[in-house]
Amino acid sequence: MNPKTEDDVARLIDRAAQAFRAGDLARAEQDAEAALKAVPDHPEALYCLGLVRHNQGKATLAIGLLRRALAAYPAFAPCSVTLSKMLLEAGDGAAAVQVLSDARTRAPADANLAFELGRTRIILGDPAGGAEDLGRAAELAPDAPPVYGSLGIAYQLLGDGESARAAYETAIELGSRDPEDFFNLGTVHMNARSFADAIAMFGRAAELNPRHQRAFANIGLLHGRSAEYDKAIAPLERALALNPDDAKSVNELVYAYGAVGRAADAQALTDRFLKRHPSAHDLHGQMAFAWMRAGEPEQAIAAAERALAAGVHPTPSLAMKSAALNDLGRAAEARHLLDFERLIMTRTHGAPAGYQSLAAFNKDLVAYLLNHPSLAYSKLNRSVEHGRGTLELFDGTEHGPALELKKMILAMARDYVARHPRDPDHPFLADPPKALDVSCWGTVYDREGRQLVHFHPPAWLSGVYYPALPASMKGAAQGRTNNVEGWIEFGRAFHLIGDRGDPPVHLVRPEEGLMVLFPSYFGHQTIPVTSSDEKRVSIAFDLEPAAG
Repeated sequence: MNPKTEDDVARLIDRAAQAFRAGDLARAEQDAEAALKAVPDHPEALYCLGLVRHNQGKATLAIGLLRRALAAYPAFAPCSVTLSKMLLEAGDGAAAVQVLSDARTRAPADANLAFELGRTRIILGDPAGGAEDLGRAAELAPDAPPVYGSLGIAYQLLGDGESARAAYETAIELGSRDPEDFFNLGTVHMNARSFADAIAMFGRAAELNPRHQRAFANIGLLHGRSAEYDKAIAPLERALALNPDDAKSVNELVYAYGAVGRAADAQALTDRFLKRHPSAHDLHGQMAFAWMRAGEPEQAIAAAERALAAGVHPTPSLAMKSAALNDLGRAAEARHLLDFERLIMTRTHGAPAGYQSLAAFNKDLVAYLLNHPSLAYSKLNRSVEHGRGTLELFDGTEHGPALELKKMILAMARDYVARHPRDPDHPFLADPPKALDVSCWGTVYDREGRQLVHFHPPAWLSGVYYPALPASMKGAAQGRTNNVEGWIEFGRAFHLIGDRGDPPVHLVRPEEGLMVLFPSYFGHQTIPVTSSDEKRVSIAFDLEPAAG
């Protein structure tokens, strides 16, 4: 078509746009170029040809064409949005923001420009700026669900879970059908330890998008974290059907299979995954648990030894192997791994710097813990009975007594490492971590509160500090009673597998100011306090191999 009038050019451009939408790039290119021969700076023709060039993989040409279109018609808002996305894709984030900022200056009442600018800032790692722009978009378009969904992301990135929750809920109340709004709201509930609400939102995301792999994975994860292993299996299986390479879900499903006694299914999954990912040797440690749960200690030892031979993190394998050795009556081998006298270290601390007494420090530390916003009863604490726990205390905001406790932990850990040098004849000391990261959480026990026998899979070295004990425990510490309530006991098997016999155990009597360090694979439990309503407070910590 050889355009001779404005109407001819308009028809060409309309035909080019239709061809582009239909995927006919050759026709779109031909018509857009014909329009530009007649009107060299026609913004819509430049825009259409820019889209064609972008789809042809010619990003630089596409960006140049859209810049020409904007130069010819600066108020061409859709062109500004598309150009900003092309620039962002090309790695020029500053230019992407500038294009949208200029467009919004020309059209301050355009809600979509504010929305796109807010989303772009979030992508570029500026959630605060994104929240500001999206807030303006919400003022201009108060009934637009996508605005609130993106606003929720900005708040979540800023660490403001409550504002994020409100934004996602607003998007949903306004009729959002975007599965990501439901999924993101689920993550807010998950972070707040509202597991039932989180599972419900992940379920809605999965209904809206039956291929939402992370929704199924998180449903399974949360059921597992709540010790509802039978409910975890189906969503984890679905997650793996959608992504067979999801190592985290494989680990969760192997564990869930093991917990419900399906060791053969766990082994089959492990074998399949190892064929695709031969370095996933940590699954052998999971299989050691599955075989112990199934009552097969010989199989458990074989799986644990495969993991240890591969050099993976040894804690899960050593926990299962030591329990299996005890079950099989191989006492000398079990004692070698569970060498209480050698590997448990205790120390009663004095007052940290800045405190006149240990009692004053402990009082401040207990107050810090009791006032921590995350202290709550939660299914997340799967081995805790009749007690509240916190989330991470050393999250970068720790201060005052928590910071002093962190210094105490790290100093004692350094002493532990110095006193326990590398020993190739002991799998715990054969290859100690070069550096350690510390994590910490607190527990407040009610009457009859206790920890079931457990170990700490991610850690290499674990510990506990006692800042406050009931009077009955203090009496025991002073020799006035033989009561062992509240003591920590080492040596028994993980509570989900139990012991066939009565293995040797080691008891440590708590006292205020006492810190205990021990290998993270040592099964340990607390003896419940049944004679007092006074709260017993302990602070546990893990020293994990440092990242990298």
